[in-house]
Amino acid sequence: MNKIKYTLDKIEDGQYVFLEHQNEENQLLIPAAEINVEISEGSIVLISKTDSVYEFEVLIVETVDMRDKVSNLLEKLKNKK
Repeated sequence: MNKIKYTLDKIEDGQYVFLEHQNEENQLLIPAAEINVEISEGSIVLISKTDSVYEFEVLIVETVDMRDKVSNLLEKLKNKK
């Protein structure tokens, strides 16, 4: 079972749009009905697929770290004015 790291980019038209970590050109679209965990935009997850079932592992620490980095960068941009 191969796990691949993705970031949830957006939820659009009943589809979760994931971008592959380190290669954001690769997208994975998963219908909302197949998502069995609570995740929000910006969450970093490991996704694997067994038969026709997706399995998700939310990487909470990595997600929080990335959100903190983005927040800090936005704050720096605001202070440059």
